[in-house]
Formats: sequence, C-alpha cells, structure tokens
Amino acid sequence: MCGLEAVRALAAAMPETVTRFFCSAEHIKEFGGLCSLLARERRPYRVVEAAELERLSGTVHHQGVVAMVADLPPARVTDSLVRQWAAGGSRVVLLDGVGDDHNIGAIARAAAFFGWSALVLTERFGPARLTTSAYRVARGALSRVQVYADESAARCLARAAGALPSVGADHRGSTELSAFRPAGGGLILALGNEESGLDKETQAACGILVRIQGAGAMESLNVSQAAALFLHHCRPPVAKT
Repeated sequence: MCGLEAVRALAAAMPETVTRFFCSAEHIKEFGGLCSLLARERRPYRVVEAAELERLSGTVHHQGVVAMVADLPPARVTDSLVRQWAAGGSRVVLLDGVGDDHNIGAIARAAAFFGWSALVLTERFGPARLTTSAYRVARGALSRVQVYADESAARCLARAAGALPSVGADHRGSTELSAFRPAGGGLILALGNEESGLDKETQAACGILVRIQGAGAMESLNVSQAAALFLHHCRPPVAKT
C-alpha cells in the first residue's frame, strides 16, 4: 500500500496488519507511532530514497510512504453476513465485473464519504483482489469500508432476496434516479462495468433498475461517476441526535 492518505488510514485503523514499512525522511516523524509498534513486534521499517520507494510500490505515485501488508483475499459473503446487513440496515455496494483499479478505489472513496457500510467485489472476470492502485486512489477509504467477495453479483443478490432491497444502476432502467426514493434501512446497489454494464442475471435479480438521465450527447457516465451520484442519492439516513 502506498500514498499518504491510504497509509495514514491503515496506520490509524489496522497498524497490526503492517509487516514492513518504508518512507522518505520527511515523513518518518508522522509515522512514529507505527514505527514504535513495528519495533516492538520486531518488524522492519526504514527511511529510504524515492527510487527505492518506487521500486517497492511499483509506481511513482507513492507520495513518500509504502506499507507492506499480507495480500489476503477479501472475506466471502455468506448468508449469515447478509442477515447481519439486513438487521443492521447496512447499505452495500455490489460491483458486477468492475475490475479497473482506479474505478474501484474511487467508488470506495465515495462509499466511505456517504456512509455506506460495505463493498462487494465479484469474480465475473477473475479473482476478486485489491491492488496497490486501488488503495492509493481510495485515499484511506478501503480501511474504513468493509470489503467482501462473492462468486457473482447474481449470487449475492440471491442471498439477499427477501432480506435486503436492491437497486441496479442501468442506463436502460425504467425509473430515473431523481424520481427513485429508497426506503429507510438496508439496501444493495449493483453497479456494472463500463463495457457491458450489469449482466442479464444481475438485472433480473435486482428489485428495480434505475437510470441517470443525461442530455443525450453521451450514452453513459464513467462507472465511478455514476456510482457517486447513486451513493449520494441513496445515502443512509443521518441519525438524529
């Protein structure tokens, strides 16, 4: 993981998951708490030059910090987890074949900003994994939104049938987003990739398909842009104090 916001969030929320840490001299004091923990656990940390940070992270966009964590796959969605979501009124983003790292990171950032609980990756085009780029673009959101994986979006929606309402973002939907009024409580929002959108099984499993009405010059938005509009419109109710 690299990027200041991503590593700051990791150090604040899950410092115990860091196995090695590298940073430029200008940032070592900021991460003093993390370095102290690593020292107690006898895990390495070092001040290194920019070229070494680029080699470690695989990108020039490391922003002076690189944290190594175990490359574990996301936890699996289960029937019991879906029941917990329903009982807790969770709002969940379900990605149907969205595999672009930058889009995943941007969607996670918007989900965290608007108070959504979880993000589900699916295996429509291969293993569900999070990459260095996704963490960097998310700017810490992937340490704040729980990430899960399921074999397909249709399978995840089938688990939720009768427990959580669902809405699919689709430019052919019968309802326009501004006219859609989600009920209070839990909700699953399904988003498809930019090439093919939601697959037919996913569309059939959604409770409703909702579109964003544009001016007609373009057929659709980038999926992360569309996600931000849906995540704002369908954001969880703010608790009254």
